[in-house]
Amino acid sequence: MAVLIQRAQILVQQGRFEDAFVALRQHLSTNAHDTDGLFLLAVCYLETGNTAEAAQVASNTLGFAPYDDRFLYLLSRIAFQKNQYNEAIKTISAAVAINPYRVDYFAMWSQILLSRKEYEPALRKAEEGLAINPEDEACLNLRSHALFRLGKKEEAFSNLHEALEHNPENAYTHANLGWRWLEAGDHRKSLEHFRESLKIDPNNDWARQGMVQAMKARYWLYRQFLNYAFFMGRQKARTQWIIIIAIFILTQIASRVFFPVYVLLALMAISTWLIAPVSNLFLRLNPYGRYALSKEQTQVSNIVGVLLSVALLAAAGYWATNMQGLLALCLCSGIMLLPAAGFYIPESQKNRRIIRWYTIGLAAMGALGVGFAFVVNDAFNIFVTVMLIGVFLYQVLANYILTREG
Repeated sequence: MAVLIQRAQILVQQGRFEDAFVALRQHLSTNAHDTDGLFLLAVCYLETGNTAEAAQVASNTLGFAPYDDRFLYLLSRIAFQKNQYNEAIKTISAAVAINPYRVDYFAMWSQILLSRKEYEPALRKAEEGLAINPEDEACLNLRSHALFRLGKKEEAFSNLHEALEHNPENAYTHANLGWRWLEAGDHRKSLEHFRESLKIDPNNDWARQGMVQAMKARYWLYRQFLNYAFFMGRQKARTQWIIIIAIFILTQIASRVFFPVYVLLALMAISTWLIAPVSNLFLRLNPYGRYALSKEQTQVSNIVGVLLSVALLAAAGYWATNMQGLLALCLCSGIMLLPAAGFYIPESQKNRRIIRWYTIGLAAMGALGVGFAFVVNDAFNIFVTVMLIGVFLYQVLANYILTREG
């Protein structure tokens, strides 16, 4: 039966998880409590996206092998994927308490803390991992990320170059360096590293996303948006809400005191949702850029392009005919740009479903409003009014979801 375990290990390393399942199930049919086999089974479930089964295997195994730290590590990874950071830290700390000599455990711990924007503790955990293995690439990258967030940019870049010296063919390090250069404001250097990362690993989605951002950063306006996005990304959820509320209050004051400032603040708020998909429309005109966009980015840019075209055509039609139905169509198409642009922004599938159904509900209300406007000749009828209120509430809901995920 040891032969089956060895075969399963090789298959997992090769990414042939379905074949590994066959070997593992055959092995576990006569060795149901073999922890090595169960660990590989949980890994297979996790790598194929079946986190529920992976968690079930890990939890069941800990029932009769409570000191097997590997399963605590897996539970931490699963909790991290679900953005359950408190649970992820609880389980990874338990794994470290049992086995304090696994560098990947400290890398996991550091990664969780970085996601919680706890940069000093994240730095300490990465350095604890490096005390075990000074050349560990994951901890070197995580240490660099924490240093960068703490404002120690020179040391952060030095850390990444050190990692590349150890392994110049590491796609993850190149991608990390690309993102750091992009945040530092040098989109040309970032593009070089994203290209190198994708040359090594064409399936590196993190590098592909970075390349899209670096290509769009050639435009001054988009660079300003990126600076704002990076700034907000460094803030904790509470601080993000304070900034959002402050902008809203300033907008209300400006609307009464100095109208041009009100328009500027309103445009800034709207641009945070629209600039990415609108810039993707322009990127699709680039002979290389359109291949860098994901399927989801392409779909959103298509939707935004259609809505923008309809809004402009309806505006022209209203100007020529003064028909209230066309004004309602212009308003509803334009306002739907906001929820349409955020269709795929949430990371979790549950949150995406919430956003998706909310957006579909807004679209249905808008369609009713446009139809009713043609009948009663009133662009601001009850359906359009409800939709406008709904879009305002959408921004509150979406910001809540994103700050929770961030």
